[in-house]
Amino acid sequence: MMFGITLRTASDARPFWQLVDRASAFESSPSIRPLGYPPHITLTRYSKRPSHLLIGAGRAFQREAPLSLTFDRIGMFDTDPIVLWLAPRWDQRLIDLHAKAHEIVDPALCDPHYRPQQWTPHLSIAVSVATAQRSQALAFAAQPFEPFGITFDAIECVAWPPVRILGTFRL
Repeated sequence: MMFGITLRTASDARPFWQLVDRASAFESSPSIRPLGYPPHITLTRYSKRPSHLLIGAGRAFQREAPLSLTFDRIGMFDTDPIVLWLAPRWDQRLIDLHAKAHEIVDPALCDPHYRPQQWTPHLSIAVSVATAQRSQALAFAAQPFEPFGITFDAIECVAWPPVRILGTFRL
């Protein structure tokens, strides 16, 4: 079981879902739509639940304004399985929100990939691409697409799998 803090949207995010559907062609079975969870950026991820800290961190974001980000390229984590994701354009507020989460919950408790200075802001579009599909995934990631925006309007404390919402805090 994993736990985390996500920045999520309530919008339909149609361009995101179109890219999810295209990326799922590289997976043996789709990984993102079956989550039943809106488009989101994971700010922190933990293998152990710092429950009281997690909800406290979520509450700390309630005075924040919604965040609009533009996505303009596809990235890839070359792991096994391969992860395809959308990169947001640089936004200092996103970096500040990530830092704020770590001010409340000790970064040492966090998965190393989500710690300050290690985190890559991303919006996953496929998380189970077989390494045998690597060349096709690379070609897909190199294809340009029309940049699009998404407004993120809530912070959620979540557990997975399957995704369970532990707390929602509107921005």
